[in-house]
Amino acid sequence: MTLDKLIEIIGKSHQHRFLYHFSDEANFTSINEKGLISKATMRAEGWWPDAPGGNQLSWTLDTKHGIDPYVSLCFTTNHSMKFIAERDGRLKSARYLAISPNILKTPGTKIAFGIANANNVEILPIEEAIEKLDIEVIYSRTNWSDPAVQQRLSAAEKFEVLVPHAVPRNLIEGIM
Repeated sequence: MTLDKLIEIIGKSHQHRFLYHFSDEANFTSINEKGLISKATMRAEGWWPDAPGGNQLSWTLDTKHGIDPYVSLCFTTNHSMKFIAERDGRLKSARYLAISPNILKTPGTKIAFGIANANNVEILPIEEAIEKLDIEVIYSRTNWSDPAVQQRLSAAEKFEVLVPHAVPRNLIEGIM
């Protein structure tokens, strides 16, 4: 499958027509001004969001695993890290931002087949990763009462798109 075909499938899906990034509403002013910025870039520029979703452990792991130069996006609006950040009180008013699937065309974009900063998670360039994505379970209606389908969906909901440096404001299409 080509990258253009994947973007077409996402755009026509009745399940998820966007990619997603979760953030607290407290961060929306800076996001509106600058877009979504990688942790490495924010550190280099000397600023940090008002309500970061991560904690010291996740930031350390991001650096250790080389994830901090990327902005992490989700394929669905059901990423487990959002729920953990809410549960732990880091995100008081979390929302998903809808990101144009055209962001996938950003040179250097990768896919993590799990939580990106976890040990032993496979991370591939988008062109190589496309063939390994479970497109069916993410973008089409499947029998979610089937335990095997539930397992596939649960795995796919942890996948992350890693966009180098930033997601420009013009590719953030709305709030979910």
